[in-house]
Amino acid sequence: MQLFRESFTDASILSEFTCGLQEMDDFIHHNLQSFLDTKPCNAYCLKDATETIVAFFVLQPEMISIVDDDAKEDIQLIHPNIQLETIEYKTMEIEYLAVSKNLQRQGIGTECIAQIMRIAQEMQDTDLFFLTADAFKTGEYSAVPFYRKCGFDALDIAAPGRRVLPMYKPLYY
Repeated sequence: MQLFRESFTDASILSEFTCGLQEMDDFIHHNLQSFLDTKPCNAYCLKDATETIVAFFVLQPEMISIVDDDAKEDIQLIHPNIQLETIEYKTMEIEYLAVSKNLQRQGIGTECIAQIMRIAQEMQDTDLFFLTADAFKTGEYSAVPFYRKCGFDALDIAAPGRRVLPMYKPLYY
């Protein structure tokens, strides 16, 4: 399936979109526009050849802080080619990412991550070091395995009862 990326500012284009996770669908249909209007972010959708939206994602510039030497050592153990020299690192946060309910588990989420990597490369921002995401997890759903499959690692400890796991992926090795 060939997909095309398109940016958008009007969340009403997602009025027929559902991902099957009620909490996310409610957010998309009732609160996404407010988020887009009040945050410094960029929203994109992926469309198929028939112009049907099959996925969307929202990116926002952020910073992560490496607060102690132990944390820096932990990241360098996982990614030894990264030389961490400062305490704060510019990131691109994946605020929201969803795939159409009927098209999940067909590689579209992975294509979203590939598109996000292309966007980061297109920005040519040499200070942008990481992609980050708060992987949503509940008793019935978890995005953590998806992000792990896409090369993300946990930025924090997976505390019981927390609804998100902060994760990161280096942009440059």
